Amino acid sequence: MQLTLHVTNQCNLACKYCFVKRGPTRMSREVAIAAVKLGMKNNDTSGILFYGGEPLLEKELIYDVVKHTKEIRKKTGHTFYYKITTNGTLLDEEFLKFTAKANLTIGFSCDGPAQDDCRRFPDGSGSFAVLEEKIPLLLKYQPYAVGMSVVDPATIDKAAAIIAYLYGKGFRYIHMGVNYCKTAPWTIERFSTFENEYKKIAEMYINWIRAEEKIYFSPFDMKILSHLKGDTYNIDRGRMNMNQPAVAPDGKIYTMSKHLNNPVFAIGNVFSGIDVAKHKEIFARGAIPAEPCRKCAIKSRCNYAYDNLNNEGPNIIDDVTPVQCTHERLITPIADYVAQTLYKEKNAMFLHKHYNDLYPLMSLAEDMGKIKC
Repeated sequence: MQLTLHVTNQCNLACKYCFVKRGPTRMSREVAIAAVKLGMKNNDTSGILFYGGEPLLEKELIYDVVKHTKEIRKKTGHTFYYKITTNGTLLDEEFLKFTAKANLTIGFSCDGPAQDDCRRFPDGSGSFAVLEEKIPLLLKYQPYAVGMSVVDPATIDKAAAIIAYLYGKGFRYIHMGVNYCKTAPWTIERFSTFENEYKKIAEMYINWIRAEEKIYFSPFDMKILSHLKGDTYNIDRGRMNMNQPAVAPDGKIYTMSKHLNNPVFAIGNVFSGIDVAKHKEIFARGAIPAEPCRKCAIKSRCNYAYDNLNNEGPNIIDDVTPVQCTHERLITPIADYVAQTLYKEKNAMFLHKHYNDLYPLMSLAEDMGKIKC
């Protein structure tokens, strides 16, 4: 099981599109250790994702949890994997040395040239200059760190520039999310701009692959994967999501992070365990596409047709928003254009990456040979 530990609801930034409800709550060591114990049930491996708020406000707890799990591994052989998602402003060399030694993967939230539009400190000042200083140090110790950006209606015209910035800084694993908040002012005109930006990114991606760059850009690579997997794509995603419950600072467990602190999606706590029946019931309902999605030509490739649950009061409802639907219809043909272009060229890097099951292992072995300790 992989548990997302929301170690705090506090954050030193005030990002425009953050979905986490702020508060003074912090996770205690007792809760964290109980979560580790729970995550070990029925498996010989466990994943721990440190999340927030800003998890680096709780560095000492992170150090403590990892130390505790290392001791467990020595005694039992149980394997742990670690990740952290951070806004990056509090990274320092001490922590980065620790992550390298612990094999703790970092997701680094950064919007590049749009950073100061949405990711500001509470006093209104921008955070871009701070991250500019952190990136070289980050990639020194974490060459596989994931650059994670979010596009907002206000920054959509900078989407391609954001990806070019992350690539230029040295990130080769890049994720771009979308502000799907219902209050975000998306319009047809802004989606038209988004389409043009995606097309710019598509040409950049094609040229990177032609140059034999190892680049992972999640919106395209996931859509290409959805084509290759067909109907099993969302089945696999559903299984993965079910195996990644979120733990709030007080120890309550929710189906996933986006439902944190929503009692409708509460499925237990770290001390009494998970209500397995309720957990299965919620995900079984989510595995049924919403009514508007059932005749959609891309429902098997859509990230939301099978991940559509929300609530109205105490009742769970199907809730694929028009913004989510529009985005999926927009990106799918562009990702297909990328794949068709490279496939027709018989590009060796593209074919190796997407059609060779051994590619991840071979790529890792090659990269490890290049890293100088």
